Amino acid sequence: MAPCSAITLTEITQHVSANSYSNFHAGLFVADGNSRGFTDGASPRVPAYQHDLARDFIHSNFTAMGYDTWLDPFSFNKTFSSNPTNYTYQGCNNVVAVKWGNGGTNVYIVGAHYDSVDSGQPNITGICPGADDNASGVSGMLEAARVIQEHVFRDTIIFIAFDGEEKDFKGSDHFVGTHTTTSILATNETVFLRSSIKGMISADMIGYDDTNTVMDIVIGRVNTDDSPTADAVEQALTNYTALAPYQGLGWTGSDHMPFHNVGIPSILFIEGDYYDYWNNPPEYENPYYHSDGDSIDSPNYISYSYASEATKCIVGYLCEQAQVIPPATLVQSVTGGSTLELCWFTAPNVVYNLYGADSLLQTNPWTFIQSFPPTNATVEFSIQLDLNTVTQSMFRVESQ
Repeated sequence: MAPCSAITLTEITQHVSANSYSNFHAGLFVADGNSRGFTDGASPRVPAYQHDLARDFIHSNFTAMGYDTWLDPFSFNKTFSSNPTNYTYQGCNNVVAVKWGNGGTNVYIVGAHYDSVDSGQPNITGICPGADDNASGVSGMLEAARVIQEHVFRDTIIFIAFDGEEKDFKGSDHFVGTHTTTSILATNETVFLRSSIKGMISADMIGYDDTNTVMDIVIGRVNTDDSPTADAVEQALTNYTALAPYQGLGWTGSDHMPFHNVGIPSILFIEGDYYDYWNNPPEYENPYYHSDGDSIDSPNYISYSYASEATKCIVGYLCEQAQVIPPATLVQSVTGGSTLELCWFTAPNVVYNLYGADSLLQTNPWTFIQSFPPTNATVEFSIQLDLNTVTQSMFRVESQ
């Protein structure tokens, strides 16, 4: 019998595709003349340009992947420092996609805001496509969701495309206030216990890398309280990517902040060349931040190879922390003419059920044969079936 082979986490991360990432990116309206911002006149200010088309693109992709997907509507008021007017923003929506865990109680969140800056904000002129800020993070989130969609995880994973981040994290603030709780009695399918959320990543600007600098990425913590998530992300970067990690303190400018403020370990995941951290010449900094040049049409700007490496980290982080359950790939052989030997690799603490079938043309072809108790490690597992009593010709193993 040929040896069994267990799929590795590295193999899962290698399914991240720059081509697939770029397709998601193109669907978010990242070319010159596009925007995912809001109107800039009197209240109420509402989504404008391609904002809602991008929202629907995100929603439809999560839905097609099989995630439990829903819109999370909200509104808010906002006063800018240079303008005493209190503006009302309406028609805002987060897009939430949940992959429910298999027996675990923990939750891991990956978020990325899909709104872009607009001329209703101080010091913003023109139309900002937001190719890097933050279609790059949303595309990484969608690509990570695509890669893991067929895998089973012990713990629950939530992907959130936040709205209103450019207006002081209004979407993430709404989600934390409305869909997380400190009371287990208040939890349901859309409200999650805060103490069960073990980590949150805000992927915000992961598409720009100056070729004259080290290919690095920043793990931005608010303070040392966020170290569990920061350390896990750094480990994933080391294990699965070619990116050099840099951990920094005092990072408060993204959707991880509302989570951090209620005690959830949260970090900002951002490109190394967003800002001059290393006293490099200023020409190495992102040249199009919050401008109409933040566009896929700007030459030598968005790096899909760099963004794909960052996405591999997200996939690896989720596989490690939410505990992916590798699929059981059966290897079978007949010995002695009357004995069928089946072999597969088990994942720790997983019950496996064996089923058999004579023909897949039947309405319900699979018949339960046997259940196998969990092991405490990843081991090669084999059984022998007597073909005088087991008559099926096809077999499958499912994790429970």
